[in-house]
Amino acid sequence: MGLRVNTAAQRRSHAIQSQLMAARQAAGLSRDALGTVLSVSSRTLQDWEKCYDSPSLAHLLKWARELGFRIGLVDRLAGAEPAAPAPDDDAPWELREMRRIAPPLKSRRMARKISQTDLGLIVGVSRSSLQRWEDGEQLPRMIALIVWADRLDLVVELHPLADGA
Repeated sequence: MGLRVNTAAQRRSHAIQSQLMAARQAAGLSRDALGTVLSVSSRTLQDWEKCYDSPSLAHLLKWARELGFRIGLVDRLAGAEPAAPAPDDDAPWELREMRRIAPPLKSRRMARKISQTDLGLIVGVSRSSLQRWEDGEQLPRMIALIVWADRLDLVVELHPLADGA
């Protein structure tokens, strides 16, 4: 089973990566400096910024955070960001972020009475992968998050990071 990536999902991924490149440039950060903070080479960062490659979701979350953003979801139909609980645990920051992002996706799936198996088939992943993502136990690839959200009429976007977040 392969992830069902469409052109719109690819464009969304590229738009996020381009926004982060513009934010780095606006902040006056070199690729070397940001790459050091992200624990990647400046060449890897360049490949992400030019959309030759995509970061893992963990790297995307960290990249966005370092530039003052966080990943958020917007309801394509209503235009509002769905409410998400703030996770309160000692998990690594990236997993806490996933546990903030996943509940609106799970709620939307359940409200539409779509099983994990059926949504997995639509997205192109196994039911168990979708379950681990919804439970915040595992991070999907960046493009998988975008496809997952898209199939539920949600859009993955960068939002300014609130103080203390």
